[in-house]
Amino acid sequence: MKSFTQKSFPSDWKATLLSTLTIIACVGTLSAQPDEPRVTRYNGKVSQQFVMNKETPIIDHSTGKRISYATYDELLTKNPGKYKTQPIFDKYGKPSSFEVIKKSQLMIQSDGSVMQNPDLMPEIGEPIAPFVMTGLDGKEYNSEKLKGKYILLGFWVKFEKPLYTLASTKVISSFIDGNRQKGVEIVSLGTTLNTEDECLDAIPKRNCGFVPVPDSYGFNHRYKISETPYFILIDRKGIIKAMAPHTEFSKISELVLR
Repeated sequence: MKSFTQKSFPSDWKATLLSTLTIIACVGTLSAQPDEPRVTRYNGKVSQQFVMNKETPIIDHSTGKRISYATYDELLTKNPGKYKTQPIFDKYGKPSSFEVIKKSQLMIQSDGSVMQNPDLMPEIGEPIAPFVMTGLDGKEYNSEKLKGKYILLGFWVKFEKPLYTLASTKVISSFIDGNRQKGVEIVSLGTTLNTEDECLDAIPKRNCGFVPVPDSYGFNHRYKISETPYFILIDRKGIIKAMAPHTEFSKISELVLR
């Protein structure tokens, strides 16, 4: 995120924040099991811009409480270069508020980008934070309404090579289809930076194993996903049952679901 200091700005002032996420990755092609298709992890960073104004809720990370714009402005003015402002993503995957946080509490790289802290990711055995996603099929997927079903959340950057390939989707579709044949239905969703039109162009007619969710990369931020592709399996009660990067998908696919 790019911190900034405001002084004499007009009443309709808007600040644009540049969010840079560096995703932990391994360079090259990896495979966890000899019999699994070989897939790749993303190695790089993603930059997005978000806009806030004086009416946007601002949270002081140290207290967890909302502060006024005047207090926020004073904090940055008196402490130049010590704080960063970053978006907080809601259950819709949108930046509905922002938080101001000391740089010393962030994993900041030499180029100024901020890495997601893997220690802040959800954990197995915990309830999944609520989400409401709209799939490419036009349907709404609400985590609260999906209780009673298994859910597989797949976190991607974009549906394009070298990540999105026949090999990378085959392990997913095989897992979904195999369980369906046993009478276990799994709602499978995939987040992406791609727009709806880009998804329609990128997703082939073959079964990719999930419903794409256009313009949904905010969920990668919401769940602190530090590498992609990455997967979270949620049980019928909304509890996280398993988590794994694509290269270790067998941690999920080998589970016996009932």
